Amino acid sequence: MMFLSLLLLFFAPILSAATPEQQRCAKCHAQEVAGFARSAMSRALSSGATQPDGSFTHQPSGTTFTIRSGANGMTQEYQRGTESSRQHIAYTIGSGSHAYGYLVEIGNHLFQSPISYYTRRHTWDMAPGYETAAHPDFSRPVSEQCLACHSGKALPIADTLNQYETKPFAAEGITCDRCHGPTAAHLKNPVPGSIINPARLTGAVRDSICEQCHLAGELRVPNPGKTFTDFRPGQTLEDTYTVYLGAQPAGTGIKVISQAEQLRLSTCSRMSAGKLWCGTCHNPHDQPTPEKAAAYYRERCLSCHAATLDKAHAAPGRDCVGCHMPQQPAKDGGHTAFTDHRIARFPSPEKDMQAVSTVTAWREPAPPLRDRNLSIALITLGLQNSSAPQVVQGFRLLNQVANQFPNDPAALTSMATVLLRARQTAQALPRFEKALQLRPNYAPYEVNLAAALLEAKQTDAAIAHLKKALQLDPLLEQAVHLLVRVYRQQGQNDEAATVEREYQRAVGIVDGASSSLQMPGSLATH
Repeated sequence: MMFLSLLLLFFAPILSAATPEQQRCAKCHAQEVAGFARSAMSRALSSGATQPDGSFTHQPSGTTFTIRSGANGMTQEYQRGTESSRQHIAYTIGSGSHAYGYLVEIGNHLFQSPISYYTRRHTWDMAPGYETAAHPDFSRPVSEQCLACHSGKALPIADTLNQYETKPFAAEGITCDRCHGPTAAHLKNPVPGSIINPARLTGAVRDSICEQCHLAGELRVPNPGKTFTDFRPGQTLEDTYTVYLGAQPAGTGIKVISQAEQLRLSTCSRMSAGKLWCGTCHNPHDQPTPEKAAAYYRERCLSCHAATLDKAHAAPGRDCVGCHMPQQPAKDGGHTAFTDHRIARFPSPEKDMQAVSTVTAWREPAPPLRDRNLSIALITLGLQNSSAPQVVQGFRLLNQVANQFPNDPAALTSMATVLLRARQTAQALPRFEKALQLRPNYAPYEVNLAAALLEAKQTDAAIAHLKKALQLDPLLEQAVHLLVRVYRQQGQNDEAATVEREYQRAVGIVDGASSSLQMPGSLATH
């Protein structure tokens, strides 16, 4: 007991910043909680991080961004012609190991900032995905899926795209339950077996704990009735959703969230018969400082390779990671590089990056869901990549199994979207209608149905559904743009101007000239 008291006293400065749950865990696991508090995961989201002031111009769009920090926090502003908007930054995304991203809070909505601060280059630049944007602004919705790996627990309002409770997060940084599962039973009766210990698991159940945040693939397709955050340690990802790896040519480089994909390609993993996993080298409770990282990871390499390396190669001071897992530019990383987990003997950007010609599951879900999930993945990725063969393949597969999922909004919407694109409006309409009946408060589904009604020349009905969408979500830009366009086509310019003006006022856009609204994106397919 005396030792525990001294340990708690030693770690007190770190533990004071821990969440209430972590502080309870620290009564028995002070060293682990303190170690995790120093990790990047514990700093995945914050409301108090500050970065330097700055400004830069995004040449493709002619947009100038200005960043200022003061006693009340950070503001970011853009100016493009006569259009401008200034937003207060509500939350900072990321630990800063590579970069920081930002969230703005407008009403009860969360949106992504189009700019990031890149800590290794000490510069402001466009956030990933905005590099070539024609109208970068603060309008990209941040869904619960986006936040799942960057916050302890988000508090979304049910059946909304990006609306949250008054306090959007129950916890900012990642919490103990992300890897160990619900902690209530263990806190009540702290005995072995009353909580998940990832190191005692094997196979897919063990690996899924890390993969929930370190395996993005090209697309994740939730099972019927599931959301991405329904996953719990002790399950496989496929109990909740399926991760699909998309078609890509060889040599396209690594992705930011592809560590699990890379590790699977490594000789180390393939020769380990399933023994090598993330926890072999990484301990979330003991992240080394930068100056000690090379020696820390070298010891882990030598735990397997000491007997096979000659004395010179295994000499103290050798940096195994620096040679065999070098930093590689990430094709979706927004001006930064990440550790290559392929553990190549002779690393190169293209080594072992196999050409993939089709969409494949990381692991297959239960048999009844295989065709359903794959078909939705094919349709979604095909539409995103303008790949007609993928869309056709997905539609045919979904058509074969659709009668097994008659009340599945995602399946209905995917099929209806393809039918609408194929000008089969009469067949698309009843599917969009049923999806909306199943999720009557989901504003994007109102927009889907409105788009189909417009194709069917049912303008008045389409306008009614767009108005309903904006009642449900006044900041749904897709609905605003479509309604403005319809009003203008009908010669109702005053109504169009009113809708546009109310939206711009709500999101803080000042526009002294033309419309600032972007072209609407694709229909919601999930």
